[in-house]
Amino acid sequence: MDTSVLGDSVMCITKVLLAALITLLFTTQVFGAAAHLAINVTNYGAKGDGVTDDTAAIQKALDLAESSGGGIVQLPAGNYLIKTNLNIPPSVTIEGVWRIPHIALKLKSPNPAFDKTWLSGTVLLAVDGAGQPDGKPFITLNHNSTIKGLTIYYPDQVVDGEPVPYPWTVASAGGDNMSIIDCLFVNPYQAVDFGTRPAGRHLIRNLYGQPLYKGLFIDKCFDVGRCENIHFWPFWTGHVIGKINKTDEWVLKNGTAFILARSDWEYMTGCFAISYKIGLHFVSASNRGPGNYLMTQTGADCSDIAVQVDETQGHSGISFTNSQIFGRIVVNEKNIGPVKFTGCGLFGSSGKIKATEMIRIDGRGKVSFDNCSFYAIDPTPKCDYLINAVGGRLGISNCTFINSKNTVQNITPIMLGENVISAIIADNEFYGSKQIVNNAKRPVIIKDNLFGTDEK
Repeated sequence: MDTSVLGDSVMCITKVLLAALITLLFTTQVFGAAAHLAINVTNYGAKGDGVTDDTAAIQKALDLAESSGGGIVQLPAGNYLIKTNLNIPPSVTIEGVWRIPHIALKLKSPNPAFDKTWLSGTVLLAVDGAGQPDGKPFITLNHNSTIKGLTIYYPDQVVDGEPVPYPWTVASAGGDNMSIIDCLFVNPYQAVDFGTRPAGRHLIRNLYGQPLYKGLFIDKCFDVGRCENIHFWPFWTGHVIGKINKTDEWVLKNGTAFILARSDWEYMTGCFAISYKIGLHFVSASNRGPGNYLMTQTGADCSDIAVQVDETQGHSGISFTNSQIFGRIVVNEKNIGPVKFTGCGLFGSSGKIKATEMIRIDGRGKVSFDNCSFYAIDPTPKCDYLINAVGGRLGISNCTFINSKNTVQNITPIMLGENVISAIIADNEFYGSKQIVNNAKRPVIIKDNLFGTDEK
């Protein structure tokens, strides 16, 4: 046999064996490490029976995941009593069984101990901090940490009356890339604090809940935050109690769903709140100033004030697109930034509110409405004007004002006050014949509008 051929064969076999060995070593390393990334809390003593304090067992699993370089801590279906607090370390996810945001239902469980429960899946029972709204948060998130697929419930909260204050349910420890995904917060007093400490590039996706006092607070976000499909609705009082009660009345008088301060480019899509004193409140909450927000398919319903703008960034401001807003809109005198509504339905408040107008505009920033429809839909709030511009800058174009003598309210569409800085109102259709009232002392443009198109 040719020795050169034999040598080539040996070399070829050697290369194949070496490649196989390298592959085996790589696979062993990767999957060996991966075996430590998914940790089941029941292996560390968690019971999930709703009676045993599972705090230490769950925290032990979380800390082990951190020491392994990060990972997922899995909680099977059950009711996990947490008597104190949980800290989610950096690069760790705590994950329940849900893959969608869910609602409370009275389901029969395979476990007889759970037969009378109305919460299913992975439920954390929060009991610490009653009467301490500024106390330690129930869950603290760190850099790159996530909660996913969980229900959080406060079993000791007052069912029919003024709610008991509790600390924030979830809060940032300070850092970036914290996430809340596919969760239900049944009845938190304060739901998510991504503002007291920085929470840059945060992601909140598919969060349902009924926050009783404060829903989501954002501040000190210096790189784009994202909020998608947040739904604040009476999941507790509506599904469990089944009627409007004193708790609902308190929330309508005192609750704020979204408190939105400094964020540099906050994207909010598909976010909704119903029956709050204020739905979306844009503020300057710290020395870092106000923020700028892009709001798509986002709004409020059955709220006294759906949108309140105290301050927004002068160069970027706020933009609502393709949104439905039921409730008053108020832009206050300190605002200097633009506030834009494009392709929106604006319907005013419902119920016995006391206000001169459905939309009040002040400040120095420009408020613009383009391709929007206005309709004071409820007969109860007897306001004088749909839009009352007491100051500021106003632009309205290609919009439809539906109220007329044929609707539940025949309301004066627009009032321009003496302190209006500028106004351009053009190319709009008014179903009613009531005219624009112009008391502005500075020049304004009002042209090419049609009036009384539904009264002829």
